[in-house]
Amino acid sequence: MQESGDRDAQQVDNGDRKPLLALQKVVGEEAKSSMTFASFNFINSIIGSGTIGLPYSLNQAGLPLGVLLLVWVAFITDYSIIMLIKGGNLSGTKSYQSLVRSTFGFTGFLVLSLLQFLYPFIAMISYNIITGDTLTKVFQRIPGVGPDNMLAERHFVIAVSTILFTLPLCLYRNVSKLGKVSLLSLTSTVFILITVIVRAATLGPQIPPTERAWVFAR
Repeated sequence: MQESGDRDAQQVDNGDRKPLLALQKVVGEEAKSSMTFASFNFINSIIGSGTIGLPYSLNQAGLPLGVLLLVWVAFITDYSIIMLIKGGNLSGTKSYQSLVRSTFGFTGFLVLSLLQFLYPFIAMISYNIITGDTLTKVFQRIPGVGPDNMLAERHFVIAVSTILFTLPLCLYRNVSKLGKVSLLSLTSTVFILITVIVRAATLGPQIPPTERAWVFAR
């Protein structure tokens, strides 16, 4: 009787341990994947749409001063991240919101929450403007799509892109779920940069021979 009882207890113990081991494995995999996706989100937030405006900034500031400002901003960003990590270790916090709350209190937490809402909201508006101005011109290159077509209406394009793409991405409760989208965004950014570089090198301004002779004569 005692042996059978011990055998049953061992089976129950083994049966209880298997789900726990499986749960630990799943949690470990989720933590690993979350770290990977968090890296994609972090890199995507740093690069963002600033890559598109970088050539214009260098053009306005000049190449020497533009490169100097670019290096200076990179140094400030790296130093800020190091200070945030050190501050989190000293205060025992693991999130930016908790660090601000422990440092500046509940008032600082409210100010941070307001800023974290306004920054993405304004960025979303700018993305909608870019989407409406860009996609309408792309759609007009499709045969059969004229200026009077619905696809050439920027308000319609903005509404459809917001409902189909922006809204579903905003419904995620966990930001790490956006890691795959961030990876796709980074890949698209690299593709756009390569395309712009190739087109800039191969499709320069084409000046007819008569105009070229007139320019050289002047």
